[in-house]
Amino acid sequence: MSTRQIAYVGVLAALYVIIGQFTRYLPNPMGGGSTIALNMVVIVIAGILLGPVPGMLVGLVGTGLNALFTSGTGSGAFELAAVIPHTIMGFSAGLARRAPAALAALTILVGHVLNLLAFVVARLLPFSEATAFVFSAVLLVEVVIDVVVISLVVPLLRPLVKQTAPA
Repeated sequence: MSTRQIAYVGVLAALYVIIGQFTRYLPNPMGGGSTIALNMVVIVIAGILLGPVPGMLVGLVGTGLNALFTSGTGSGAFELAAVIPHTIMGFSAGLARRAPAALAALTILVGHVLNLLAFVVARLLPFSEATAFVFSAVLLVEVVIDVVVISLVVPLLRPLVKQTAPA
């Protein structure tokens, strides 16, 4: 990885934490007691723009740091359980980076599915609630919002990343 990519990873991991701190106060409009984890889009955007390893590192570092910042709250355990799913999501987004942005944006589903699995394994969410959540409108609303945001942001940032890439 180049110095520039390392800098991007640091900035995007910090952005993940900042967005995560603000969005945990925004409830999902569909209810269910969940919030829209808009910070997850940062990991997918990093993977799409920078590749699998930087995407993976943004997921690992960003989610790990956010877990530290939320450790005293009820969401800290969920964020800690999400470290590995988000790392895998960033890697998979990097693998899909050559696909159209809207299609690559669907790698956000990798994060959501693995999050639910991790929450069940860590006993943060009972299996019955996790399965009900998968088939609820709450998850659908969040995925649609995430995909729209990613699909809009990636084409805007792609020229900037290309311009700053080493020759």
